[in-house]
Amino acid sequence: MVAVSSPSATTTDVSPAHDPLTRARWLGFGGSVLIAVGGLGAGVLPRPDPLSDAPVLRILRHGAGPGVCIALAMVGIGLLVFAWWRTRTAREVSWVTRTAALWAVPLALAPPMFSRDLYIYATQGLVLGQGFDPYDVGPSAITDGPGVDWLTSISPTWADTPAPYGPLFLFFSSRIAEAADGNLIVAVLALRALAVLGVVALALLVPRLATAYGVPAAGAQWLVIANPLLLTQLVSAGHNEALMLPLLAATLLVAVRAVGPTSRVLAVGAGAGALAGLAAAVKLSAVVALPFVVVLVAAGLPAATEWRRWLRLVQVGAVAVGAALLTLAASCLVAGVGPGFVHALSVTGGISVQWTSIPTAWGLAAGWFTDRDDAMLEAARLVGTAVAVVILVVLWWRVRKPAPTPDARPYGQRVLAACAAALVLVGVLGEAFHPWYLLWAAVPLAAVGNRWTTAYAVASGALCFLILPDGYNLARATVVPGTILVLVATASAIVYGVRRSRKELLT
Repeated sequence: MVAVSSPSATTTDVSPAHDPLTRARWLGFGGSVLIAVGGLGAGVLPRPDPLSDAPVLRILRHGAGPGVCIALAMVGIGLLVFAWWRTRTAREVSWVTRTAALWAVPLALAPPMFSRDLYIYATQGLVLGQGFDPYDVGPSAITDGPGVDWLTSISPTWADTPAPYGPLFLFFSSRIAEAADGNLIVAVLALRALAVLGVVALALLVPRLATAYGVPAAGAQWLVIANPLLLTQLVSAGHNEALMLPLLAATLLVAVRAVGPTSRVLAVGAGAGALAGLAAAVKLSAVVALPFVVVLVAAGLPAATEWRRWLRLVQVGAVAVGAALLTLAASCLVAGVGPGFVHALSVTGGISVQWTSIPTAWGLAAGWFTDRDDAMLEAARLVGTAVAVVILVVLWWRVRKPAPTPDARPYGQRVLAACAAALVLVGVLGEAFHPWYLLWAAVPLAAVGNRWTTAYAVASGALCFLILPDGYNLARATVVPGTILVLVATASAIVYGVRRSRKELLT
């Protein structure tokens, strides 16, 4: 972990104004305020904009105003990322939490920024609320009634696209859409309030998770909660990862408590599986963590022989997977939808073709040399899916049994490192990769505490600059250089992996 001091340190970080940490805290707050001011003129606003002619806002939202606001917001992001990095040595969880809250307040009060997903959530909730199956039809199915005008505020590509989200999240969205009674602003604010509550829950769970796995809690809180990528994409943009991540954190926290007799361990496995099912009922990508949760729980059962170890894995796996499936089924029942959510991971790939996805980048490059762009893209994505499955199996296989050590914590950290790698791979090897997908790995990494957390922090800071406050993804304007960058990076990674494998075989 980047912060190396003990989580139980009693030395306070609250310092006079000349203290570097205090200066960094207020520098970050200044950056957050600049982002919020930029959002007043260049945020993700409803269409039509009811405040476009209001005093002051009229200046910000017309003419040169939006361009100036975008520049202000990007400067603010730079200040926030710089300040975040400067606070990485903070020792107290409470100090980090208060700092993150200070940075989050301006973003929570400003208009939504960086994504139109809040409007999509609202319209898809309206689809369910009006009796349609959001896994079969898109928002264009709404032809009358309160909220029919909401469709003008979503991206046109989403109008006919079924929902890519889990049934539990659609249930929340539908209840909010119904309560809003046709008022889009109320629905969007309620959905973002729900996301903020999710971030608060995550802030309560991350220190406990880190402590349970023997990692400094302040460093974990810094990596996850104070992270500018989380603040901009979950607090400001309101992405539903804000609900998925605390459920994933709770899953991993329960899993580490699997110590004792078989009945207790199996009960813990059922609880962890149910929580994992709830996380997947928000966003299906969370299910990737379930195999690693199984080995964490199974490690709590002694196994003298190899066949008995496999028996334990099967026992725990059956209980955990069964609990997850029951939870998913119950979520479908509560929401009143069918099992269409299983196709959720492939929905966005059809409408998002960006080089940030490794297979998509290779498909785009192959299309440069042929006249069959769509065929090359589809083939590359199929290969990417196959590669992802193979790597996921390898990652799980390498951590399937504890190392011969009396302390279970290092093993738990090794499993969570593999889990984090799996979540990242599912993102970058999927059909589409958006910056906030990197947050999937934040929770397991918070309890790992190795050099990969520094690499994660650098990647998080860099991705903050990829999307403008108005939701425009700069990946669209950088197709050629971005694709070349991905080709070089993946080719280098393949060469490095081959050389390292050969070295391990020779030794």
